[in-house]
Amino acid sequence: MNDSKIKLFMDLAGQNYADKFNADDQEKRKLGAQLLLSEVLEYVIKGLGVKPVFNGTEITDANGLDYLAEADPDKVEMLDGLADVAYTMYWNSVAFGAPLEQAFELVCDNNLQKFVKLENWSGSKGSIDRNQWDLGCRTVWPPEVTQVTVVQISDNFYGVGKDKTGKVRKPSQYHSVDLQPLVANS
Repeated sequence: MNDSKIKLFMDLAGQNYADKFNADDQEKRKLGAQLLLSEVLEYVIKGLGVKPVFNGTEITDANGLDYLAEADPDKVEMLDGLADVAYTMYWNSVAFGAPLEQAFELVCDNNLQKFVKLENWSGSKGSIDRNQWDLGCRTVWPPEVTQVTVVQISDNFYGVGKDKTGKVRKPSQYHSVDLQPLVANS
């Protein structure tokens, strides 16, 4: 797997990635759970048109769940679960003939649009005051954004908006990925 675009995303988001298996960060574990489960539920609910039901309650919103990291992580179960998710992801791709690899590349590129590249930035790095959140380029952030920071990667500066969980949110310049050509050609 080529993870260079994912690592670039994490660098831009100010998220550390591990060189060896490490699950000690409780907040990162909660974010990982939220990201993984919300995307799986989006696939199930919106993609497959299936509503999961838990104890008689329909789950209709992939982002309507809360996450608690109360137990210690189990690395073997983590790895087993991720491998099972990858297997079932590829099973779904094969079962339905979905062009997953091509879509993955487009989504990786699209996710990098969540960062506002700042041309000629003369401000500071780090968290910025709310009155600077437009980043000098009329950027508007969704209401759930609680913090905007400026990060530097090489010689380039980027604005990053995050919610209270640390999830990177989409700026007004963001455009959703267009997967229609992949569906039309399959």
